[in-house]
Amino acid sequence: MLNQIKKFTITALFMFMSSSAFSFDQNLPKEWQSLMPILVSRHDQPQPKMKLTTQQVTQLIAYLNTADAKDFSALQSLMKTLPKTTLELLFAIQSRGVPLHQAELMATYLQSVPAEYDIKNIAAFDENTSHIIGRDWHEIDYSNEGMTWQGQKAKYAPFGISNFKTVENLKKFFPVEAKLPYFKKVY
Repeated sequence: MLNQIKKFTITALFMFMSSSAFSFDQNLPKEWQSLMPILVSRHDQPQPKMKLTTQQVTQLIAYLNTADAKDFSALQSLMKTLPKTTLELLFAIQSRGVPLHQAELMATYLQSVPAEYDIKNIAAFDENTSHIIGRDWHEIDYSNEGMTWQGQKAKYAPFGISNFKTVENLKKFFPVEAKLPYFKKVY
């Protein structure tokens, strides 16, 4: 009897997780459908870094369903080359207090960064940029990277980089970051 209950519980959990991804897909506005694989992947990933809860996903979807897609022209353009970064900018607007107009300015600027810094590995750049974008220092998870947000904040303070929530800070960050040895090697 106990084994039957365990099997039923596991089956029910699997069906719930499978159906939740399906329902996410059914509710995401068509303009944002290409972000669905990222949302599902981050929701279902086992590691906690950048993992999304069901509540976070459903709140973002609800926000996007009430927003006018015409207001997101730069973000929709950025989505073609930096989809993970675009997703984080959307979360920044929806839940981290970044105004839409600021996110649009950031998206416009970010579209120029790969060409400006001759970035060839766009996927790695997107992954790493999404990790910081639209966040205050204390919101960045540096676990398993051998650094802390406090240390990174102190390192970038002399350059006037107070957060990653404005285009002005991004315009200060990438010129500094591009001079680091890893930048050319990874990107």
